[in-house]
Amino acid sequence: MKKNWRLWTGAFFLILLVIVALVGPTWPFVDTELKELGAFKTEEGKFVLPPFPPMEGYPLGSNRYGVDILSLLIMGAGETLKIVLSVVVLRYAFAIPLAVAGFYSKVLEGIMHGWQQLFSFMPPIFFVSFFSGLPFIFFSDWRPVWMILVLALLETGRVAEIIHTHLRDTEKRPYIEAGIVSGCSPYRLFRNYYLPVVIPNIIVLVINDIGRVLFLLAQMGVIYIFISMKFMMNEWGSGYEVVNTSPTWPMLFMTILDDVRIYRWVPLSAIGAIGLTLLFLNLFAGGVQRYFETKHRTVRNDL
Repeated sequence: MKKNWRLWTGAFFLILLVIVALVGPTWPFVDTELKELGAFKTEEGKFVLPPFPPMEGYPLGSNRYGVDILSLLIMGAGETLKIVLSVVVLRYAFAIPLAVAGFYSKVLEGIMHGWQQLFSFMPPIFFVSFFSGLPFIFFSDWRPVWMILVLALLETGRVAEIIHTHLRDTEKRPYIEAGIVSGCSPYRLFRNYYLPVVIPNIIVLVINDIGRVLFLLAQMGVIYIFISMKFMMNEWGSGYEVVNTSPTWPMLFMTILDDVRIYRWVPLSAIGAIGLTLLFLNLFAGGVQRYFETKHRTVRNDL
């Protein structure tokens, strides 16, 4: 445990992220209202138009609406984590029962394989684009719920397939035969012999999946797919446009093609927040996996 620096480093920074998400909005320098500022006058008498570059009062600059990016990242941390964790929890609420049921039933195993193959021949972002554009989702007042459900179900088959594979691998181990010979019921056999082996793999898989969902949200921001949105009249008054209403990190990617050439601090701030979170998630997952492997070796040596 002392040498498992990945576990401790990843856990430390992820705890900091949770603290920022929970306590950050109460800090005095955070603009909780995310006010838009059209322009301001410097002490030299010059007018500065948004997006403001990093300066005093705007340590990370602002977006093109004059919203402080640091405040946006802090306020969006909680919303981003809420969406990501909702997707992951719902995904595993479907995937784990499906994997277990497929382990005992050939019919459900076939359904699981079909589910996985149906949504595996193309990257998830293509399916997200398709389903998010369906009228009953696009115009629904319950769009956030629909979008979270879509994000969860798209890779439910993949997760169930992985868990199912772990169950099949565990089935081949010698001590499973010992449990059967000793007269264990199927329930007791599953609880005492399968779960202790499979649960650690599921924990590592969940941590990695949190990173996958976060990365998928970043892709959605680039191509203007929003979890929650509303229709607002455009600045010319000639029609309506779709506007994101969720202060999540990926919203900073909406103008990335324009910002990356001139206002680089806008996308780089979001890339930094998402990239560091993915890095520490990866470190934490690797550390947790090493912890379970070390624990398993210790138990086996004791035996």
